[in-house]
Amino acid sequence: MKTIQLIVITVFMATLLIAQPREGKNKELSLSGSYQNYSSENSSESAGALLVSPRLGFFVFEGLELEPELLFMFPSGSEPVYMANGNVSYNFISHSISGGKGVPFILLGYGIANTVPFFNVPMTRTDFSIGVLNLGGGVKAFIRDDIAIRIEYRYQKFSGQGTSTMGGSFLYTNKVDFRIHTVQFGLSVLL
Repeated sequence: MKTIQLIVITVFMATLLIAQPREGKNKELSLSGSYQNYSSENSSESAGALLVSPRLGFFVFEGLELEPELLFMFPSGSEPVYMANGNVSYNFISHSISGGKGVPFILLGYGIANTVPFFNVPMTRTDFSIGVLNLGGGVKAFIRDDIAIRIEYRYQKFSGQGTSTMGGSFLYTNKVDFRIHTVQFGLSVLL
C-alpha cells in the first residue's frame, strides 16, 4: 500500500510543474529507472528490484505513439533469449493536467519471448514462444517544452506452454504463467 501512496503523491507533484510539449516533434527518447515487483501463480511470495532502461517512441498521429521494445540477453553457457513487444500508447494532449503541464497516457501492447526477464535477467529459457501482454499508464510532466519527467505503471503477463523432453524419452508439458508489476520513473526528450 505504501508503494501505491508513493506513486499517487509523485504523479500529483509532477503535474504541478510548468511548461508544455513542443508542437511538431515526432519522436520521444526516454530513459527510465523502474521498480519491479515479481510474483508467480505457484507462490504467494513476491520480490522487488530497481532497473534502468532506454526507450524510443514514434508519434504517428497527434497523441498516438508506437513504442517498440526489443530485448536480447546472452546468458553465459546457454543460448540467447529475447523479448519483442509492439506497444501503442496514447498521450491525452488535449486532456492535459494542470493546464498542459502534465500529459497522461495509456499503453497497450503484445509481444513474444522465449524467457521471462526477472529483473532483466533471464529466469528461464523455453523452446516455445511465450505471449507477453503489456498494459500501463502514467503521466509525462513537462519541465521544458521538450523535456518531461515520466512516471509509468506497467503490468506484464507472460503466458504460454509447450511440450519438452527429458532424458530423450520422457515428454512433459512446460507451462509459463508469470505477472510482473513495474513502476518506472525517468526523463523523456521530444526529438
